Amino acid sequence: MQFVFILGDFLNLGVTLRCIVIGVLLIPITCMWVCLSEIMWYSGQPTTVSVFSHVIFILSLIVLINLALRKLRPAWELQPGEILVVYTMLCLASCVCGHDMGEILVPTLSHLHRFAPIEGRYEEVIQHVPGWLVVKDQDALQAAYLGQESIFKPANFIPWLKPLGWWFLFVMALCSVMWGLNLLFRKQWTENEKLAYPVIQLPLLITTQARSLLRNRLFWLAFGIAAFIDIINGLNVLFPLLPKIPIVHILNIQQFFPTRPWNAMGGAWVSFYPFAIGLCFFMPLDLAFSCWFFFWFWKLQRVLASHIGVHGMPGFPFVEEQTAGGYYAIALIAIWITRRHLARVGRILLGRPVEGVTPWDRQEAWIATTLLVGGGAFLVAFSTAAGMDARVFVPFFMLYFLISIAITRMRAELGPPAHDLHHVGPDRQMVRFLGATTMKNNYPGTLAMFGFTNFFNRAYRGHPMPHGLEGFRIAERLKLDNLRYLAAMGIAIAAGTIAGYFSMLWVFDKYGASAQALGPGEFFGRETWDAVNVWFTAPEKHQYQPTYAILIGLVFAIGLAALRMNLTWWPFHPVGYAVSGSWSMEQLWLCVFVAWLVKSLLLKYGGARTYKPAVPFFVGLMMGDLVVGSFWNIYGIVMERQIYHFWPY
Repeated sequence: MQFVFILGDFLNLGVTLRCIVIGVLLIPITCMWVCLSEIMWYSGQPTTVSVFSHVIFILSLIVLINLALRKLRPAWELQPGEILVVYTMLCLASCVCGHDMGEILVPTLSHLHRFAPIEGRYEEVIQHVPGWLVVKDQDALQAAYLGQESIFKPANFIPWLKPLGWWFLFVMALCSVMWGLNLLFRKQWTENEKLAYPVIQLPLLITTQARSLLRNRLFWLAFGIAAFIDIINGLNVLFPLLPKIPIVHILNIQQFFPTRPWNAMGGAWVSFYPFAIGLCFFMPLDLAFSCWFFFWFWKLQRVLASHIGVHGMPGFPFVEEQTAGGYYAIALIAIWITRRHLARVGRILLGRPVEGVTPWDRQEAWIATTLLVGGGAFLVAFSTAAGMDARVFVPFFMLYFLISIAITRMRAELGPPAHDLHHVGPDRQMVRFLGATTMKNNYPGTLAMFGFTNFFNRAYRGHPMPHGLEGFRIAERLKLDNLRYLAAMGIAIAAGTIAGYFSMLWVFDKYGASAQALGPGEFFGRETWDAVNVWFTAPEKHQYQPTYAILIGLVFAIGLAALRMNLTWWPFHPVGYAVSGSWSMEQLWLCVFVAWLVKSLLLKYGGARTYKPAVPFFVGLMMGDLVVGSFWNIYGIVMERQIYHFWPY
């Protein structure tokens, strides 16, 4: 009887062996999908927004199969918690293999020794790049860049094993620190503050309320609208004589202002992405308003800068740097809000009496500390062995993890549709602040290694840390075991990293990184090392202005937060300030505006009685667009051709 009780308790925890096995089996398929879609056929970029379309598609299939199993084989039916464990695992695997991590790393490791002999470049850079972190075998490089080869040929994959093995350990250590931070913040943000976690509302709804959604007429109405648009537009790409429904890149408002200073405003696309309208509907009103308001705030800054005609200051008014300051401000505010909980964790670690402490609280504190210390120690040892100077790489990693905290907090609290921060990571900013000349003379190894750090700092759209905390929120909502969920996430990161490497090499060896006509191919490697090569061959002195812009953005965002905390009517949110200057917001600003307007009207004239029944409609918009858009994505991969892009164009 005792054994039966323990077994039943284990099954009720939700994180079962079978769901982990399902997740591991689906991860290679997911990673191959991502790499073929984003790198080869360019038939979509699923890892560049907060909700991953391909994972929602797979989740929908699992839910439908599960509904059938409920009638045919009840014993095989998965519980909602098990399905959501699979969802979290697939999201994490997609992060580490996707557009802003693994897809950048693989061409970065191979580009130098592939093109240095051909183009006669990168000689000075190669002198400071550790040989154990790059691929130098010319036969393996030729196979990867010309294609028409097999990854299963030993000569094609063995030279990759050593550098990829070291970078696998690096990714695991990086994520170890992230998960240590997640465990430190989890209780405060999830249980004490009870943040909304808007991004996970869609997977929660379709997993826990599938039957009610499938019976809802508004859901099917919205699903049908979005699906019909995608079907018509997909057929138009295949058969151009057929009509299409223009919803993507209808026009660019900038084209109506061709003269100076108005032409300096930059892109402002008119697009109506159904999934984005649905996703933004779940955002708080103040954030939705702030996103589109500050989008035009940044446009005005650029126009005014052009009108003033500032010379001798390239990049002015440094919009990207100001938004980076907003990210740092959000991280510092999040840490300040959590200070009492962090102090409580400190007392637990010191063994002092703490009121209301549970065994899991103590275990969580020690696991977090172990992950932070272990992962941090490896990062220090790795960076030192690679030739980086501690005076540079320690503040670099501190700034990186501040950005990670900011993204995790803003998604947990408010759920923005995207978070870019292109090309303003701490590596680029430190080179500007210290000066490439100074770094070349004093820290050449660090300057060269900043080429590698580009693979997790080029942009932050598919960042793994917020997905981890969202997993803990799912565990809290469904009463799942946090420790088992943590183990499942660790397995997913390891499996996703390995599967991502394999997928990239398979794609390169089959099609050729240099021979690709559609996807980025060798672009990420060339972009990375061309920038580093300029730092070495034509170094510039320090540029303090971008750093000043970061500080201005930091102070401004803190001011917005202070006003918001003290004035209930204050409409401007610091997160809107931070995320609205990005490339993604150029695509999404109108969707944010539409969602804000509809939600405002519903709440103003109907209140909660009108708002709640409308939720299935916006879920249907997301599902119709993501599911049918993913179908076209798969069709493009199978048929080996470019197809209709439901996102981003």
